[in-house]
Amino acid sequence: MGSLEGCAACSKILLIVFNVVFFIFGAVFLGIGIWATTDIYRPDILKIMDNPAIQNGSYVLIAIGAFIFILAFLGCCGACCENKCMLIMYFIILLIVVIIQIAAGAVVVAFNNTVQTYLRDEMSKSMEKYESADSTETYSVAWNAAQSFLQCCGIDNYTDWQDTTWATEQTPTNVDGVDITLDYPLSCCYVEDPTQVVSGETPMPDNVTACIGFGVDVPNKYMYSDGCYTTLKQYLEDNIMYVGAVALGIAFIEIMGLILSCCVYRGLKKAEEVI
Repeated sequence: MGSLEGCAACSKILLIVFNVVFFIFGAVFLGIGIWATTDIYRPDILKIMDNPAIQNGSYVLIAIGAFIFILAFLGCCGACCENKCMLIMYFIILLIVVIIQIAAGAVVVAFNNTVQTYLRDEMSKSMEKYESADSTETYSVAWNAAQSFLQCCGIDNYTDWQDTTWATEQTPTNVDGVDITLDYPLSCCYVEDPTQVVSGETPMPDNVTACIGFGVDVPNKYMYSDGCYTTLKQYLEDNIMYVGAVALGIAFIEIMGLILSCCVYRGLKKAEEVI
């Protein structure tokens, strides 16, 4: 301690500060992941993607948060203790992370259409497992929650349900004393407060008869005509600036971590040579 001078000493302080910020990012990811995993009621909306890796997004957040925690701790300790071994480990791990992020981003951009097709296929597979609006089965709960909360119906639009197993095997639904075969689930019907889904409640449609087409043309204001894939995509596009800002912030911290750790390491080597 105290062996660093000039730029190296300044780099040491900055490295500690940047890793504290990095540590906070890790805490946020970890907290959100734990909350999503342990919350009393979770609609598991991501299960409309019939893929375990996508469904377990909360566990991915926990893993990312824990990893950032460890990496930030390594960087802080390496700087505070002026430990060259820790600094080398920190630099190598962080460099690998940056390379993986760049590669992942390049793959998503290069295979954007393939990724979109893949996500549609996953949603289509889970739709085939849908049972009913009141079912407690995982995929049914996911689709009902997704359609109510996101105010959408099907993948691209409400007609997607007409070609599913549910459409051919459904039990007729009693509406105003009449048994009716539906063209889409009742979770596609408009509700006043879709956020009820988050607290575990089942929102009641405002007008079921109009929603299913009794005396009113379909689509209409009492139903959701936009697809869930389209809605999710639009939501991401509307908030891309926020996502981009966070991504740029993390990238900036990572790059500064690489530069500062190099400066501190070189400063320690020079200090040793002087001694």
